[in-house]
Amino acid sequence: HQREIDGELAANVRAHLSVTSKPCTISRAYLAAFEQRSTEETREALRALGYYEPVIGVSIEPGDACPHANIDVTPGPPVLLGKVTIDINGPAHDDADFQRRIADHGLVPGTALNHETYTATKRRIESVALELGYLEGIFVKNALRVNPARRIADVRLAFDSGPRYRIGEIAIIQEPDFLDEALIRRFLENADGEPYNATRVAGFHSALAKGSYFDRIDVRPKLSATVDNTIPVAITLTPQDQHKVTTGLGASTDEGIRGRATYKNRRVNRYGHQLDVAAHGSLIEQRFSVGYSLPREHPVDEWLTLQAGVKRLDVDTFDSIEAQMVLSETKRRPFGWMETRYLEWSRADFDVSSTNDASIFLSPGAKWRKSAFNHDLFPTRGYSIEFEVKGAADALFSTTSFARSKVRLSSILGITGRSRLLLRGRLGALWVDEFDQLPPSERFFAGGDNSIRGYDIDSLGPVDASGQVIGGTRLGIISAEVDYYFTERWGFAAFIDTGNAFGGDGSSTGLQTGVGIGARWRSPIGPIRVDLAHPLDDTSNDFRLHLRIGPDL
Repeated sequence: HQREIDGELAANVRAHLSVTSKPCTISRAYLAAFEQRSTEETREALRALGYYEPVIGVSIEPGDACPHANIDVTPGPPVLLGKVTIDINGPAHDDADFQRRIADHGLVPGTALNHETYTATKRRIESVALELGYLEGIFVKNALRVNPARRIADVRLAFDSGPRYRIGEIAIIQEPDFLDEALIRRFLENADGEPYNATRVAGFHSALAKGSYFDRIDVRPKLSATVDNTIPVAITLTPQDQHKVTTGLGASTDEGIRGRATYKNRRVNRYGHQLDVAAHGSLIEQRFSVGYSLPREHPVDEWLTLQAGVKRLDVDTFDSIEAQMVLSETKRRPFGWMETRYLEWSRADFDVSSTNDASIFLSPGAKWRKSAFNHDLFPTRGYSIEFEVKGAADALFSTTSFARSKVRLSSILGITGRSRLLLRGRLGALWVDEFDQLPPSERFFAGGDNSIRGYDIDSLGPVDASGQVIGGTRLGIISAEVDYYFTERWGFAAFIDTGNAFGGDGSSTGLQTGVGIGARWRSPIGPIRVDLAHPLDDTSNDFRLHLRIGPDL
């Protein structure tokens, strides 16, 4: 029981009272001795939070079931922090990362003294020193001078960091030996000799885990076995299964029921080469591909890949069969961008409206992408940007000359804890000598689950004289959606999509707009979206159901 104190003060008093741990059967004589002890414990609890002049009254009386303790407290005015001096000497004095990590320590002049904050600040400085490799760091002065009469406390901390240790020899232990050590070390990105940073060393695990080669990864810095101001690191690795087979079944409105099967050989040889085989089938699309990949300088995300495949697509607007062979290389670029440069050979047989033709192209191209989300499956904020350019020339083994560029922009903004705003934009431009020689895969169409909802997949775009959609040379689509989750997993959405494909040999059909509402479920396998969309510009179709399983953007 307390008067005039609550919250943190009351909680700290209760935490210090030893009488609360005694059984109800405690004798009256023994209980009386706790009155004086409880007074001292209460005083100690209040001092810890800066109250040095309390008035305390304690009485412990027998009760029907258990004794009852009455503690009357008037805490008095708190002792305030006066002069706070924290000196970091040695190399850490000029270490911006060290200074940043200890800056928000909570010892602010004019605030109430809190002994725990003082102790936590010392622990924080020592902890940061260990994390950043200042293993010899020591406090040469740590003083908290309290003047209860003046109600002022001064803090004086002086920490000598000593030298900063560096990452020493990195020993790679494979059980059994299965991968070229030079490849493994490329995952670590030449960390040997860097200034020690516990976060950097911990990052070895996540970098190696992204490689799909390793089943168990054990990274251990040897802090007790330093050599010449370096910290050796031991990494023990066991292999993933060499072969992986996956199958899957899904559904979407555009494709109906769809299935896939994949095979992956994670390491064709000791140099980390990988083989991928994939088959995909649905009512409108069937494709088969084989890819062979070689890890490059940064094997987490840089690869040289040769891929060959065939794809058949049959929608209301067109049908096509296309064979492709692509040589591509991904590279890291500044500011978090990833670049993919490629050379693509393709042959397509296609039927669009009254045109039944075949074409061959040798197309160099490149794409750049950047993305950042706060969660892979259920993000509440983030963005992605992708830009691609490609082209071909009739003088270089191609049916006709063309150049094409595409931009995809996506963003998720958290509105409240339960709601989000999703924005999407797609832009495209195409320059071509002979439009009718261009296969559907290179033209622009609109409509479908990831385009303008309310319309069938690739059903929008310029039309020929007979009214058949033949695609265009320009694309512009924007979409806005608001999601609200009324439980942890269930939510609903409202959206609007507008845009179209334009240009080319056909006649423009103008902007097309779809609006609608939807249900959202954060399932164990990822987001499931069910949308009911109304096409504002199509009087023959009142509503269309869209189903999609997978990431939001």
